[in-house]
Amino acid sequence: MLCQVFSNVAATSRTLKELSAQLPPEARCAITQAMDQQLEALAGYVGNAVVSFQFYDKLTQRLGHVRYSLSSLAQFVCDRAQSSEQDQWRRMLNALRRLYRTEEEQRIFQMMTGEVMTTGPSVDSPPPTPARTGEIELF
Repeated sequence: MLCQVFSNVAATSRTLKELSAQLPPEARCAITQAMDQQLEALAGYVGNAVVSFQFYDKLTQRLGHVRYSLSSLAQFVCDRAQSSEQDQWRRMLNALRRLYRTEEEQRIFQMMTGEVMTTGPSVDSPPPTPARTGEIELF
């Protein structure tokens, strides 16, 4: 429905511009500049509304992925038989990884799971822990 509203506003502004071009020359001079400014402003508002709508849509999709991931992870962790097996963890992470399609989402997922793009630790390896010698932390 929102897409239809954007289309209708854009179509109406085009129609108004065409109508103003059909005015007699003496009337056109008086109102053309003011009408053109208003039509340009309207086009700008429509453009901003489209960008806002796209942002909202992207945000909604991302929040849906997060919600699904968290609920899936919660169910998985509550099942002790599954969550105690390394192979099941790998399957779970692979299933969740497929949700994240954009490069940005994939990077965030990799950061959250402790993976690095192509050379990072695998699901099998424990997370790295810093070695300590006295008071000096070694990386």
